[in-house]
This record gives sequence, C-alpha cells and structure tokens, in this order.
Amino acid sequence: MSSDLKFGVYTEMNCLAGMTSQEAVWDVVKLIEQSDKLGYDVYMTIEHHFYETFGMSSNPLAVFSAAAQRTDNIRFRTLCHTLPLHNPLILAGEIATAEVLTNGRLDLGFGRGHSWLYPAAGLPYELSQPRYVEAIELVMKGLTEENFSHKGFEYDVENVNIWPKLVQQDIPVYLTGTSGKSFNIAAENGWGISVGGPAPYAIFKDAMAEYRAACATHGNTPVVSYIQPVLIHEDENTAHEIAKTACEYFYHNIAKPINYLDQEGHRDRLIASGYGFYASDAMNQMLELTYEQIVESGMVWVGTPDQIRRRSEDFLSQEELDEFAIQVLPRGEGGGLTFAQMQQTQELFATKVMPGLK
Repeated sequence: MSSDLKFGVYTEMNCLAGMTSQEAVWDVVKLIEQSDKLGYDVYMTIEHHFYETFGMSSNPLAVFSAAAQRTDNIRFRTLCHTLPLHNPLILAGEIATAEVLTNGRLDLGFGRGHSWLYPAAGLPYELSQPRYVEAIELVMKGLTEENFSHKGFEYDVENVNIWPKLVQQDIPVYLTGTSGKSFNIAAENGWGISVGGPAPYAIFKDAMAEYRAACATHGNTPVVSYIQPVLIHEDENTAHEIAKTACEYFYHNIAKPINYLDQEGHRDRLIASGYGFYASDAMNQMLELTYEQIVESGMVWVGTPDQIRRRSEDFLSQEELDEFAIQVLPRGEGGGLTFAQMQQTQELFATKVMPGLK
C-alpha cells in the first residue's frame, strides 16, 4: 500500500424519482464542498447526456467552476469528456477556461463514452474511435502548444491558438474505459487511467494489467485510480437494511439506457466499433440484479467503517493503486438514499477509513 495514496469521490449525477434536475446539480456542488472539508484529494463526475437515471452531468466543467469558488484544496476531474461528441478545438478552450476558474485544480479525463449516447446525438458508432483518437491529439495540442497546426481525420487547421492559457504547466491526464487497447494510449503518453465504478472489478482487471505492462514497455510510471461504490454506517445491520433497497434501486436505474439501444439490430456495428460490451447482455442483467448478487460480487461494499477499512486494505494488497475513490449511492424516492445518508458515507469513509489506509 502506497503511503502517497490519494483518495477521491465519484458521482454520475443521477437524477431519480422525487428529485428535480436542478436539485441533482446542487446536490453535487454541496457534496463537493463537504468532500473538500473532509480532506479528499479529488472529486470526479462523468460527462453524460440524454438519460438522467444513469447520469445528467451534461456540463461537468460548469459544475467544477462553481464548486471551485466554494472550496480550497480539492481537485476536479471529468471521467470522461466524451471526446467524439465534441469539436475538440472548442472543447479545449472550454477546458482551459474551467482550469483557470479552478485556479489550476483541474485534471483531464478522456474517453469515448457509452454507446447509447451516439444514436441520441445523431452520430454513428463507427465515428467514435477515429474521432476519439484525433480529438485527444487536438485537445492536448490546444492546451499545451501555441500556433499549432493539424491535418487529420476530420480537422485541417493552421496556426491556431487556444485561449486562455493554463495555470498548470503539466495538467494531469486520465483515460477511462474497459479496453486495455485504449489504455495503451495512456501508457505511451505517461498518463493515468481511472477505472471501476458501478461495473465489477473483473471487467477491469485484465485491462489494468495490460496498461501496467504497456507502461513498462514505454518506460513510463503507471498511475491507476480505482472507484468503488460503498455504503457505510456505524451499525452493520442498519447498513445492510439501507443498502438492501438502495443497491437494487441504483443498478436498476443506471441500466435503463440499455433499453433505448437497438442491441440486436446494431449488434455487428457495436462489436466492430469496440462496443461489444453493449451488444452483450451485461447491462440487461443489471436491470434484474438482486441485493445478494450485488453484494456477493463486490459491486457495492456495505458495512461499518472498520469492515470497509479491512476490505479496502485487502483490495489494496492485490492492486497497487495511486488513488482510491468511493462512489456514493444516489438519493431518490422508492429506494434511494437520503441526502444526509450520502453525506454520512462520505464522512465515515474520510474520518474512519482513510486514516487507516495512509
């Protein structure tokens, strides 16, 4: 276990029954404020559009810019900017402005995003990979170079400057996803990866190993961030009582966008575009997960602070991490947590789990 281990919090900004979308945004800002006071190192949210039960974090840079005015130390990271959905030259300027407004507390996070975003955005799956690769190059050129030129898959520009300029000389970069092949880009450039979240550890294990091997090949030091959903309460029975409904509520809601994807009709296209996960029944199975399946598979850790600390120690003995982050289950009527329970999990992890892991 690294003595330099950092800790974070991740959210998808779920908007569930009984909440307004405005409340869901302000909930996250308040949770970021609490995270900063509790000493977490980073707060992360996804970029996600169109399907609010999975996450309605459509503009994480705006959320971070607002939260930065209310916090002192915590860093911010989008997991991930869904690059193929953007003009990367414009996105680079938006990132730069947010980086200035956070006073240099912004990390970059890149990915292709979920496959169900593409039909809703009017884009073919087949564009996702070439657009992604080119966008990474363009965003990084825009943030780190002056008077740059580029000729590639979609963009042909000369002598372009992105404004404003960054506060940080070297902005941290993380890639996310499930593919070891995609993580080779991170390994080659000396960037970190961030994995985990609602999906089980087994999905990421091989990709993490491939990334570390690729870092060794390229002579770069791996930087791995892992996200683990947790529910913590001082009393074990109460923890499980709350979690029994909260876990099923969480997974059944975040899996709903799969119903909008033509899995059968688009099967070959999804697989050819590197989205085979969505052509499988993995997400469909989440719609039917039971509490026992969720807990037994380790998709959510439930227990007292001491139990979560021991489980964290065991996990960290298996995986050499640079950063360990928690995901707090969302609030909502019909099974979700209350806002106070969300805050409680963040507080108990920070005050009674983190100290034992440092």
